[in-house]
Formats: sequence, structure tokens, C-alpha cells
Amino acid sequence: MINLDDLFQQMQQRFNAQAAQNIEAVFQYNLSEQQIFSCKISDGECSFSEGAHSAPDIELSMASDLLLEIISGESDAMQAFMEGSIEAEGDMTLAPALVSLFPAA
Repeated sequence: MINLDDLFQQMQQRFNAQAAQNIEAVFQYNLSEQQIFSCKISDGECSFSEGAHSAPDIELSMASDLLLEIISGESDAMQAFMEGSIEAEGDMTLAPALVSLFPAA
């Protein structure tokens, strides 16, 4: 099980506010080990909360290890999605934005 506080901190450090200027959305991450959190992008800022969001714009389901690899730059998010390692439901037009919102190291 991953430490969500550490993950939130890593994602916050990688957050590209400039890429978020025109995005108003909630991304929900459903991770293995039944860990769920959401990331709200609004007004060029991001905020994280543990647990399911009542109305996420997009839900991304993946192994927690894969998310850590994506955040660290060891794995490519688009490639993982194309290979089926990431499942998405909701507004699929938001998924590609994650690459620019949280660029790899």
C-alpha cells in the first residue's frame, strides 16, 4: 500500500500550473489495494483528497505501482493506457492533459 500523503506531495511538486489554466476538472484515481483519491484542477491550481469524489469528470484505474512509476518518469502514461494497464471512464478528452499537468522528471 502506498503512502498517499507522499504521493500527493510528489504530484504537487510536478504540477504545471500553466498547463492547467483552461482546465476545470476532477480526476479520480482508483488504485490497487482499494486506495482511491481525487485531484481537483481549478483556477490553475490542484488539490488532492483521499476517497472517492461524488462526481469525478474522469476515473482512472491502475495498479498503485504503475502510478508511482509514471510520477517518477519510469513509465509512460500514454503507453500504459494504450497497453490497457490504465482503464479510464468518463470524459476521455481529459486523459491526455495529465501528461502536461504532471510532467515527468
